[in-house]
Amino acid sequence: MVVGTGSNVATSGQSGGVQEEHKSGVMGSIGNIDMLRQVTMILALAICLALAVFVMIWAQEPEYRPLGQMNTQEMVQVLDELDKNKIPYQIQGDVVKIPEDKYQDVKMMLSRAGLDQAATNDDYLSKDSGFGVSQRMEQARLKHSQEQNLARTIEELKSVSRAKVILALPKENVFARNRSKPSATVVVSTRRGGLGQEEVDSIVDIVASAVHNLEPNKVTVTDANGRLLNSGSQDGVSAIARRELEIVQQKESEYRNKVESILMPILGPENFTSQVDVSMDFTAVEQTAKRYNPDLPALRSEMVVENNSNGNTSGGIPGALSNQPPMNADIPQEVASESTSVRSGSNHKEATRNYELNETISHTRQQVGTLRRVSVSVAVDFKNAPVAEDGSVTRVPRTEQELANIRRLLEGAVGFNTQRGDMIEVVTVPFMDQLIEDAPAVEVWEQPWFWRGVKLGLGTLVALVIVVFVISPMLKRIVYPDSAKMLDEPKVGDELAEIEDQYAADTLGMLERPEAEYSYADDGSILIPDLHKDDDMIKAIRAIVANEPELSTQVVKNWLLEDDK
Repeated sequence: MVVGTGSNVATSGQSGGVQEEHKSGVMGSIGNIDMLRQVTMILALAICLALAVFVMIWAQEPEYRPLGQMNTQEMVQVLDELDKNKIPYQIQGDVVKIPEDKYQDVKMMLSRAGLDQAATNDDYLSKDSGFGVSQRMEQARLKHSQEQNLARTIEELKSVSRAKVILALPKENVFARNRSKPSATVVVSTRRGGLGQEEVDSIVDIVASAVHNLEPNKVTVTDANGRLLNSGSQDGVSAIARRELEIVQQKESEYRNKVESILMPILGPENFTSQVDVSMDFTAVEQTAKRYNPDLPALRSEMVVENNSNGNTSGGIPGALSNQPPMNADIPQEVASESTSVRSGSNHKEATRNYELNETISHTRQQVGTLRRVSVSVAVDFKNAPVAEDGSVTRVPRTEQELANIRRLLEGAVGFNTQRGDMIEVVTVPFMDQLIEDAPAVEVWEQPWFWRGVKLGLGTLVALVIVVFVISPMLKRIVYPDSAKMLDEPKVGDELAEIEDQYAADTLGMLERPEAEYSYADDGSILIPDLHKDDDMIKAIRAIVANEPELSTQVVKNWLLEDDK
């Protein structure tokens, strides 16, 4: 209580009433407000709360990334796959969006399921272009329609999920020597298992037979991963060499799988390493042999002619004199006597025989791609020795008997043939434990959680700012209108602050004055001296404010309440 000369200010009773008014409930204060202010308060509060909730939801909502445009059939398959794996998604027309942090995982999942390709939109060729259509547009539409039909036909294969056909059809030329041959390119997306060579040949034949004058060697087939399945630009030698290389790699993989299937349960997956080298002969050899067997002759035909003639018979030309000496010829007697003793005769033989010998004709064509040699190399890790007494573990090489057993198993697995020159090497060596270098640390702002955290923090900060600087002052002004009026009058507080700041020195000087100028009453209140000048009154008030700040503040509040009444 402050007591002055001629006038005393009592504060104890009034301060109790003010405290009771401030202790009134919020609901009671709202009930005293008129209807318009209640509606305004509710609307403002609802808008602020909705804004805060929207900011929080926006901060927590992940960023969505589109997978691409899809047709209805492919979209159904993709949505079924997403629902099966419980992955959230959004649909906007023919575009499916997924959370950005799960984009790579979803792409890998759809790729494994054969659904990783987005549909292309080439419908502009099918749209009506107006009253007149140029010949070039008609040809483009015809070519596009032919490509689509071929693509749909190829997609009917079980191993093909999507296909795209591009035809290069040159203009027709009346001169035969200037005519160009058409070509085609096929890009396929395969399902699980890939395409076999037989299916690739089927695709080539489908395209070649559907396009006029298109030769099969002008069709190129490629899968979605860029692997060339059939070349339409390489020459025959290059295509054959590529095919031979694929056969060798396939054979090596087959033998390697056999080796691993035998050694895996015996040694373990990390205790051995193997390599297989296969040498094959792709030489095409054809030979024809004709053999005769002289030991088994067979008489096929025979002709024999014999002429025998004995006695003195004259001979000559029929109708002519023969064996008559000329007229008046002297014939010696000795010669005549000798001729009578000679016997005349003739003998003629002729034989012709044809024999049929045993004839053998053989035509041999050797198999292309025969094994020439197989080489297998296996490195086996050391094994652990029995644990020592001190608990240490020592690694020792494997014995020769163990290596020999492994070698015998491999010989049976790969079909070891010494005549062919096969070779199998099994060696025990210590494996080195390679230390994997730590990947370089990723910067904080490159972490996937960083921007999500920043987004969530900004949303929380905006919500707090709305609550503290918008909702809270609004509620205070509506629920406690008297306190709001007091806060809206800055002159009182500013005056007290100005008094304390500007006259701090005077206040200290006032306190240093002798006690004769002011004194205390018996109840502890300050007795203000009789002041006849304004300066003395102001200095006394300064001293009271500096010495009793709480009491001074309560007096000012009482004055304000009295003015409101």
